[in-house]
Amino acid sequence: MSSSDTPEPKPVAAASRTRFATTCWTQVLSAKGESEESREALAELCEHYYEPVLAYLRRSGEDHRGEARDIAHDFFADLLEGHRLDRLERDQGRFRSYLLGALKHFLSHRRARMAAEKRGGKASSFSLNETGVEFREGKALEDDHQLPPDSWFDRQWAVTLLDRALLALEDECRTSGKHAQFELLSPWLTGEAEHGDQAELAEKLGVSPGAVKSLVHRLRRRFRSAVQSEVERTISDRGDLDAEMAALFAVLGGGQLPEKHS
Repeated sequence: MSSSDTPEPKPVAAASRTRFATTCWTQVLSAKGESEESREALAELCEHYYEPVLAYLRRSGEDHRGEARDIAHDFFADLLEGHRLDRLERDQGRFRSYLLGALKHFLSHRRARMAAEKRGGKASSFSLNETGVEFREGKALEDDHQLPPDSWFDRQWAVTLLDRALLALEDECRTSGKHAQFELLSPWLTGEAEHGDQAELAEKLGVSPGAVKSLVHRLRRRFRSAVQSEVERTISDRGDLDAEMAALFAVLGGGQLPEKHS
């Protein structure tokens, strides 16, 4: 059986569909952090979208002494402690928008608190270690000084989301025994491949050039499923999915979305 005849693994979005209710933004909104599941969902989202917050802090001038990471950790600690969850509204349907608004609110209060401290006031502290959240380095963009902080946040958000989707797809391919094929085909997902490379790729895979095109097409469809699955976890209404997907690719320069399932 050739590579092109191998049964296609279950799409990422379908595989994770059952997790939507317990790990996405809907769970946080419904309980406002008053249940263990809600807090776990918020902690997971915060862990995954650390880089956009860091990007915003650096762009908005909050990294005077290289302290942006410390500020980011303080922000997430404050968020996970529940200071802002009681003010959540059900119409705050997109975690991306909520996170940026919460960050701006936090920075405003931080500046006021620092001013009070200079006048002799004291501030309470909260250790991020108490949350059990571990923030990992993600894929960060090279700084584009022409973009304002809000746009830079959205750009880094998009890159982070696509990177997570790509990792999910890679894990799926590894589980199905097709990781080597993924490594050869993934440049066609990230824009790193050129059209002339397909002949060489066909030879490496032991298939015809036509079969390579079919494999790339199928992988792009599965990548779209992975992106959709990741986006779904950050919205409260699936009716917002198409708009959020469009916004995602618009901030990346108007790139085309991977093919929809036929």
